[in-house]
Parts: sequence; C-alpha cells; structure tokens
Amino acid sequence: MRSLHPDTVIAVILLAFAAALLLLWLPVDTDTGLYEIKRGKFTIGDALAPAFAGAVMAVAGLLLLFGPRSREEPRLDPHHVKFLSAMIAVVLLGMVLMRWAGPAAAMLFADSEYRLLRDTVPWKYVGFASGGFVIVAGASSVVEGRFSRGAALAGIVAVLLIIALYDLPFDDLLLPPNGDV
Repeated sequence: MRSLHPDTVIAVILLAFAAALLLLWLPVDTDTGLYEIKRGKFTIGDALAPAFAGAVMAVAGLLLLFGPRSREEPRLDPHHVKFLSAMIAVVLLGMVLMRWAGPAAAMLFADSEYRLLRDTVPWKYVGFASGGFVIVAGASSVVEGRFSRGAALAGIVAVLLIIALYDLPFDDLLLPPNGDV
C-alpha cells in the first residue's frame, strides 16, 4: 500500500475543517450573515470573519491538493528550524507591537487614556499599522533572506488595503487589537 504525501494529508485536513466551518458551524452559530444593512448603513455580520477564514483554509487545501509536489519526502533539518523560528519571532513581534504600540503612543503623546481614543484617528491605526507592517514585511524578509524595499512596500500596501477594506466602510468595526483593549 502506498503512503500518502504529507501535502495530501494536510490538504484533506484543511478541506475538512473548512467544510465543517462553512457548512456546519456558521449556519448554526451565527445570528447574522456576512453583513447587515441597518438604516442604510452596512455593518459586519457575525459570519464575515469565520467565513473568510474558512475560505482561506479551503483555498489553501485545494492548492496543496492540486499543486505541484516535490519528489522527495520532506525532511526536517536545521535550516527549516531556523526558518520556522524566524517566522514565529516575526509574528510574535508583530502581535506585541499590534497590542502595545497604540497604548504606548497614547501614554506618551495623548492627553487622555488609550481606551477613550481607540476609535479615533490616528490612535486606532497605530498598533494595527505597526504590527501589521512588521508581520508582512518581516515574513517577506524571512522568505527572501534579507530586508528589501519590496518587503517594506508589501507591508505598507497590505496594511493600507486591510484598513480600506475593513475599517473605512464599517463604522462599528474596530481593527485589532482595539476591540480587546
């Protein structure tokens, strides 16, 4: 009997999770759809974020299932450990910045506390923009093996695009981490 390629196993797991999320959990656990229109205003529904996550999982699973495969079995070597450690460090640093840059900036430069300012410009963007930039530009730099203008530009564009798609159209949405602060 042939053994399954690791990519196939991961793809099947991702597709199963995506199917369970999109077909079972969302219809049962969410009160609203992807968005609602209340008094002529668009508001984000309960299902938007989990539906987006499920769609990303499904696309990743399909790419792994039908994408090109290496002929060799993957092996863990020191280079892989170094790469994974660097990616984890980049994401952790980005998350720390995302959580604490806004409150630190408000403590240093604002007259009121951050909790009162978290939905006002520029305070609501400080943590999200700095942490998001570090995550995207840092991950690109780890993949490329060096920091580049392209990585910095990718970080800036990604942050601005997410702000334009999620924050500007919806008055009641707080970008991370402002809903938790």
